[in-house]
Amino acid sequence: MTTESTDARRQIARYRSLVQVIAALSRHVRTEELLRTMHQQVKALFASSVTLLARPTPEGGWAVQTLESDVITEQWLGPRQDGLLERVVAGRVRLENDLPAYLERERLTVVRVHYRPDLPHTMSWMGVPLRTGTTVLGVLSVQSYALDAFTPEDLEFLELLAVQLGIVMENAALHEQLEREANTDPLTGLLNRRQFVLRMTEALRRPGAVTLAVMDVQQFKRVNDELGHAAGDEVLRGVAETLLDLTAARGQAFRLGGDEFALLLPCGEAQAQEQLGLLLSRLERRALPARPFLNVGLAASQDGESVHDWLRRADSRMYAAKHDHRHLLPLPEPQDAS
Repeated sequence: MTTESTDARRQIARYRSLVQVIAALSRHVRTEELLRTMHQQVKALFASSVTLLARPTPEGGWAVQTLESDVITEQWLGPRQDGLLERVVAGRVRLENDLPAYLERERLTVVRVHYRPDLPHTMSWMGVPLRTGTTVLGVLSVQSYALDAFTPEDLEFLELLAVQLGIVMENAALHEQLEREANTDPLTGLLNRRQFVLRMTEALRRPGAVTLAVMDVQQFKRVNDELGHAAGDEVLRGVAETLLDLTAARGQAFRLGGDEFALLLPCGEAQAQEQLGLLLSRLERRALPARPFLNVGLAASQDGESVHDWLRRADSRMYAAKHDHRHLLPLPEPQDAS
């Protein structure tokens, strides 16, 4: 068999491997799962010691994810005027089979991401930009502990992979955006009524106490009428942010519509009452255009109860609280704009 035919067979086999990698990546619609698969597939495709994906962050710098020694780690790197990643984006570097010599020649310093003294240093390095249109999605790098580990053919395959990975990443981000829009309230960012019903149904199926808290903002129309809808929206966002603060570790928060909100808390009514006390005190300290009344009704889940009956019990207690002026925060008279 001639050398030419051997090389052709090898290239065909490698293209098949590349197609398989792209197919594996395309099956994922969530960015986290996609990136984990990407690291594993790329490391196998290039028989590399390290794979690295750096994505630009809104505040500048890079969110860096690496796979090294079968461990995926993440780290933030600050922006640099002339760093290795910046040079990749600018098209100034792609492949260096003696990275220490290149760094010395260019008088360039680099940060060893996730430094571990038990692992060798990178000697050979490839990096390509990830783009969609004119937007830079990141930098994909493949690294080896050995000198002269990569060939121009390796770089060509990495560039082909980067084109497809950029498309797959964009599709995953679009899917996640559509999912967020379908499941969250656009004004407050809380889960919406659709998710509320689904999560209540799930809660009734699971063992353990869960307490539902429903609430509304009393005299909310007055805020809109006297201070304007922009002020009303700010009040609603303030309530939502306080609910998120309360449920950051445990529980789920929802906007049901208008000035109506709900919480699912994984505890009994007594503990839920204590948490709602924290909610009211935190809300009282917020700087809002108007300090809202919150009418709250609590109802712990019961075996065999339907979602409708559970919500009805909580609603009836909320209306009783409103009538008796319980669980309220005072709403002061609007200040004269003059």
